[in-house]
Amino acid sequence: MSDQVITNNLVQTNLQNATLIDHQAVMDTYYEVNQTFSGRKMLDYMKSLQIYNSSKELVYDLGYDKLRPDDIAPLVKQINDHKGNDIWTHVVTVNGVDCIVLAREIHSRSNWFHTIGYVFIAIKESLYSRDIYEDVNMGEGADLFMIDTAGSVLSSRSAAIPVGVKLSERSLMNQIALNEKEGQRAFTAKIKDNTALVAFSYDSAAGWYLVTTIPSSYLNKESRSILPYLLMVCVVCFLVSLLLTFVISGSISKPLHQLTHSMKNVASGNLQTSNEDVGKDEIGFLSGKFNTMVEQISDLVEHTKEEQIKKREIELQMLQAQINPHFLFNTLNSLKWTAVLNQATNVSDGLSALAELLRNTIVNRKEMISLSEELKNIENYMVIQRLRFGALYEIDYQIEDGLMNSRVLKFILQPIVENSIIHGLDENNADNKIRIGAQKQGNRIEITVQDNGKGMPMQQALKLLDSVNQAEQRLSNIGISNVNERIKLHFGEEYGLQIHSEIGVGTKVSLTMPFNATGGSRDDQSACGG
Repeated sequence: MSDQVITNNLVQTNLQNATLIDHQAVMDTYYEVNQTFSGRKMLDYMKSLQIYNSSKELVYDLGYDKLRPDDIAPLVKQINDHKGNDIWTHVVTVNGVDCIVLAREIHSRSNWFHTIGYVFIAIKESLYSRDIYEDVNMGEGADLFMIDTAGSVLSSRSAAIPVGVKLSERSLMNQIALNEKEGQRAFTAKIKDNTALVAFSYDSAAGWYLVTTIPSSYLNKESRSILPYLLMVCVVCFLVSLLLTFVISGSISKPLHQLTHSMKNVASGNLQTSNEDVGKDEIGFLSGKFNTMVEQISDLVEHTKEEQIKKREIELQMLQAQINPHFLFNTLNSLKWTAVLNQATNVSDGLSALAELLRNTIVNRKEMISLSEELKNIENYMVIQRLRFGALYEIDYQIEDGLMNSRVLKFILQPIVENSIIHGLDENNADNKIRIGAQKQGNRIEITVQDNGKGMPMQQALKLLDSVNQAEQRLSNIGISNVNERIKLHFGEEYGLQIHSEIGVGTKVSLTMPFNATGGSRDDQSACGG
């Protein structure tokens, strides 16, 4: 409507020639504008439509009700302060009717930057509060009103929020502006000592907030109405729970007391005790397991007694079957020289190596020996194995300088080399090799035994470290797990043995121990202490 007013030819002509306006021109303007707006339904709500020239002189008036002359200058000033933007605000007409007015500049069509007048269109506030949102029901005690950015009430359907004045709750306006800035359209606020839910929407074109306040008492009304029923249900549930607690606790405590009494009898040495509980619950299960445990303990006691008797018999047999080591070595030497005289060189070498191995294991009781002595044991062991397998493999040593005299646990390499020969090397391969290496790493020594044999899956390789996996069919009957446990028991859990194997590539075993380069006497003392 305002667009049609400011672009009307006659309005433009009369405002541009404001100094020449005569009575006939004014009448023509009235006729033209009236013809433009005749039949518009909006006229039913319009209280005033006034056109002023740039000198703030009235050029046209709809004739229903005028704006108060004192309001014209402030409205023009607001337009100028807002750099020509449209102004929507509250006014009161001469007849005292609350209205929302649109105040707008009229620019010359030939020069848009030239202001030639102003148009003011006042709409009855009741259009909003009575016809638009009067039937909107937000709940008992809820208010619905419109305010501008300054907090002035533009429209309200509640007498408690009068139109044309600023909100009495100034903090409410601040909260609305803050929530609008944060993009939140609802919040809880304290209004006249009552808590309410505040929801709003913002019209950026008019600079209006449409606000509703809904009392928390209304929102919680239904919750309070069912509160007595909830309390009754809670009381009933409590009483039922209390009853169930007594029943369940009785069904648990009585069998537990019986089980505790039976345990005390067993603790006092009565292994003929049994606990009778035919229940199918957890306590019945425990009672059954308790009876089974008592039976097993009784059987173990009898079994232990039998084993003690057998142990004494075996110890007696071992004492009777002890052989003098010197007699054994003398016998082996006699067999060795007999083999030499019969030119059985392989047999002679094998007997010599066997005698040396037995001397190191039976006569030499030191736990720690030099690395060179341990490698000598490997050489003797290899001589014996060549009697069985022939020259199907080669052994290579890569020992770092200065490590031959370092002290290591006795008999730790033979089980690993034996495992490589029996399980690792391929009899169909003409290039079987075993490499023994040793190197110093800080305060540790690492010894590696690596073959280029068949290899194995890592799961199988790790099973070798399982103490349950006992070595079988070996010269020493000592498994790799035994070596690992000896190292850990002697030096600590941070040392030990690691295995890495890959099918078709080979197996590598690494042993780590503390580096010890002390002399023989001190080593012997430490070995005896260990």
